[in-house]
Amino acid sequence: MMNSCFLLFALLAVASCESESGLPGHLKPLGSHQKPIGGIPVTGKFPSPWVFHQEFVKNGQPLVMKKVLETDNIPAYRLWTDQYLRENFGQTDVEVEIGKKENRGSGVDQMTMSKFLHLYQTQNIYQVFDLTPDMKKDMNLPLSLQCGGFQNLLETVVMWFSSGGTKSHLHRDLLDNINCLLDGKKDILLIDKKYGDMVMADGWKEDGGYSTVDVESVDMTKFPQLHNVPYSRITISKGDCLFIPYKWLHFVDSKPGRNLAVNFWFHHLPWFNSSECDDVDPFQNSSVPLSTIKKADPEMESRMLFLELFGDVMSFYKRSFSDYIQREIPSITKEDVGSLNEVFSLIDTDGNKVLTWEELMTMDIESAIDNYPKLFTKIISNITGGVTNFEEAEHESVNIGEDPDPITVDVSESEKVEDGRSQSSIKTPDDLVKERLIELADDGNLIMEEEPVRNQHEEL
Repeated sequence: MMNSCFLLFALLAVASCESESGLPGHLKPLGSHQKPIGGIPVTGKFPSPWVFHQEFVKNGQPLVMKKVLETDNIPAYRLWTDQYLRENFGQTDVEVEIGKKENRGSGVDQMTMSKFLHLYQTQNIYQVFDLTPDMKKDMNLPLSLQCGGFQNLLETVVMWFSSGGTKSHLHRDLLDNINCLLDGKKDILLIDKKYGDMVMADGWKEDGGYSTVDVESVDMTKFPQLHNVPYSRITISKGDCLFIPYKWLHFVDSKPGRNLAVNFWFHHLPWFNSSECDDVDPFQNSSVPLSTIKKADPEMESRMLFLELFGDVMSFYKRSFSDYIQREIPSITKEDVGSLNEVFSLIDTDGNKVLTWEELMTMDIESAIDNYPKLFTKIISNITGGVTNFEEAEHESVNIGEDPDPITVDVSESEKVEDGRSQSSIKTPDDLVKERLIELADDGNLIMEEEPVRNQHEEL
């Protein structure tokens, strides 16, 4: 009788809490607050690198690639049974987390692959670690990442292995991610990065990039903005891959049963270098061994975050460079403008007073940060939405010099935006080439013929 009374009291208490909150999804699993939206495209192959960048990476658009591992050349998909892993990598040390529900404070244990394979079906553990060089011999780089600059931006390839039933935090990554499922099934909840401020309004841990919300029982009184956040829900199964754009928030729920996945984490590529794809057949399988791909250089993260500022802009003059960053970063001061001019000169390696993407992609970001820590602290913090500090306690002062003259830009009617505001015109490489040709023609060295106008954002 006492047990029955206690159960009745508990049920009434939960019902009371739901009623008091008045918010849909209160004390229910994440995603119960409203029906999911659609809009996630599905394909049956890895897109060519150019299409992948243009349609998905550049636009921040997730993509489901169904059964691509069935037909693509990823040896691990066929080989990595428990027996194969034990025989070939049994003595490899792997990192193991305790518990099936992610807990960033629980720490990481180490054991051999053989020991993990002996325990994982009966204990609440899961494996997450970077693939070793030997394991990479069984992996090929997905076709979508084989050229255009992607091949230089691979940060790490991580293995996720459990008996299923694992749940991640609601979190985001500052890297793009292709997650491939070698075995099992996963439900994934995706939230567009444009709703990031709403998700991060309450209980967000900037160090680690995750929400403290209980994904199994969302307290809407503690996370009131979540009930307004749209989301998509997708399911991937054995043989599928999913592209998750950087900064998109997501929650991963691995279903019961052997669950083995690898994810390719790579830095966000702001500009696609088509000249690097001359030898890549966009219809071939993934034939580039992962063991031949070098890890991105240590400064790549800072470089790519900095370059995120520039979007579709194809090139900069010195003044337009400074003017553009001032518009994009509200905290930039007059003192910073002097630093920006010096950063421009640092990047402009050929000294022609014009920055191209080739120069931006190869800039010495480490020297730029070391020499202008205050400036880059503002820039990177603005991009990540977090707090980044490159400043040191003691740092040599920089002689700024005089502020540059104000910039005046004439804007034609075609350059007006819909709400009546104007945008500065940024000259493309075609504009610059035409100007040089006109100069040569003026010198009597060239007869200039008018060329057809190209799209400002057209690929170089």
